Amino acid sequence: MRPPFKISDVSALVKDKFGLDVEVETQFISYADQNFLVKVKPTSPKPVNIQELCQHGYVFKVLNDDSTKNPDITAVQTAISLQLAEQDFPTTKPVLSVNGNYQEQVEATQSTAHEDNDDDDDDDDDDDDDDEKEKYEELSVGCTYTKHIARLFEFNPAKTLDQVPLTTQLCYELGLAAGKLDWTLQTLPVSYENVQGLKTKWSLSELPNMRTSTHVISSNEQREVIEKIIDEFDGCLLTNFDSFSKGLIHSDLNECNILVEKHSICNSSKSFFINQEQRKVGNNNESKVSAPDDGYGLCGIIDFGATNYSPYICEVAIAIAYVMLNKHGIPPSEGAHYVLKGYLEHKKLTDLELNYLRLFICARLAQSFINGNIAYSKDPENKYILKHVKIMYPLLENLWHKSNTDVLNEIMWTKKSF
Repeated sequence: MRPPFKISDVSALVKDKFGLDVEVETQFISYADQNFLVKVKPTSPKPVNIQELCQHGYVFKVLNDDSTKNPDITAVQTAISLQLAEQDFPTTKPVLSVNGNYQEQVEATQSTAHEDNDDDDDDDDDDDDDDEKEKYEELSVGCTYTKHIARLFEFNPAKTLDQVPLTTQLCYELGLAAGKLDWTLQTLPVSYENVQGLKTKWSLSELPNMRTSTHVISSNEQREVIEKIIDEFDGCLLTNFDSFSKGLIHSDLNECNILVEKHSICNSSKSFFINQEQRKVGNNNESKVSAPDDGYGLCGIIDFGATNYSPYICEVAIAIAYVMLNKHGIPPSEGAHYVLKGYLEHKKLTDLELNYLRLFICARLAQSFINGNIAYSKDPENKYILKHVKIMYPLLENLWHKSNTDVLNEIMWTKKSF
């Protein structure tokens, strides 16, 4: 479940844990965590642990129940973000608290249902002490207390990919970024023992364990398709896992974790992801859709909360799955083509791995569909969840009922393209 904090709670929490006087600008839509954009007041003191205040503000991130139960995993993910930032990888940096930590615990008070106390109605002469006692009992009996991990990140004001028209150039740059990220992650000084523990419900290899959760899918037809995908994916992992190339991956390259800017702002000569020649690849004669001169370019990747040690085919399949869900006008297979084309410039995949690309795309869609239904059953007011769930199954059904050869031909066109 998501944390129950309100906007009115945030300023005091940021002051207490990070020493900043802030005003809350907005709460971002999110899947399971809570994310608040805060701006530092001009009168705020500068804490000793913050060398320079971020002029764009900060994101106060409160983790959900499941993530809070695994502080060691969060610590490793934070270390990865810091190491990437040291290599000038364009991502948001975590901020030290007043206690010198990158993560702190915050306590939430959540009201619960109360039973009516009829005896109180018969006594009209309660004094002030009784009133105070009632208030205390209401707080202690009528509330539950939950603890959550909270972190503070520097805010990047760039747009997210879901806020701009999708182009083949952006798809290509997303593939380049994913490949460059995975290449960079393999160079980080992170121990194998630590990264082996980085498993969450969003780790694609965890999909077989979700078979017991398919009951949340109300449609028998949809549930049957999802279970078939799980079974085939499980068999693929059992047979081929040792043959797949593996390493640290982002594991959640959806459109809300990809930052973009106008080309006029992006300085391609200094871009971490892309050079001037690569700026043109997605706009060549292969494509029916091109980016205008004043279009957007990719400038960053955020949220390493799902980072884990997995086959590299998972990374590109996840990125492709979300691009194919995008409704900005590019045919799904064309967007997928350019993501794969960009990825393979930095990370090579074998014919065996590419042969399972369709299955891994379907696996991610199935995983997201299950998690979305679970989350929606617990939090029907969360519009972020509905965003993908409503459009996910038609795409999944289409991919699943096509032959593997047909889907791969649509995505890859010809191997000469790569």
